[in-house]
Amino acid sequence: MLDDLRRLRELQLEQARALAAGDLERLDALDRERMIVQARIVPAAAPPLGTADLAEARALAQVLRRGQDDLIERASAARDALRGEMGSLGVGRTALAGYRPQPLGNSLYLDRTR
Repeated sequence: MLDDLRRLRELQLEQARALAAGDLERLDALDRERMIVQARIVPAAAPPLGTADLAEARALAQVLRRGQDDLIERASAARDALRGEMGSLGVGRTALAGYRPQPLGNSLYLDRTR
């Protein structure tokens, strides 16, 4: 169980890096692995932990909770930044819709040849 908790922490750190890099494929792969590791953690099926191992497991659980909160905050910030970028595209679309090019038959070259 401790090995799985340690691996979950490693995965969290890797997820934070993937999120910062905007690597959604890596983030998805890490999430799939996280789900597999999490499914293996079944306290009822595991032998009882000794005092030192139990203390480490509790400490890891707290670190994992804080790490998860951090990942959620980072993902929310990334989503909000993307929302802002997409919103700015609307301004460009409005400007493009208002743009009316010159009719094709009114070039200076053609006007001079008449």
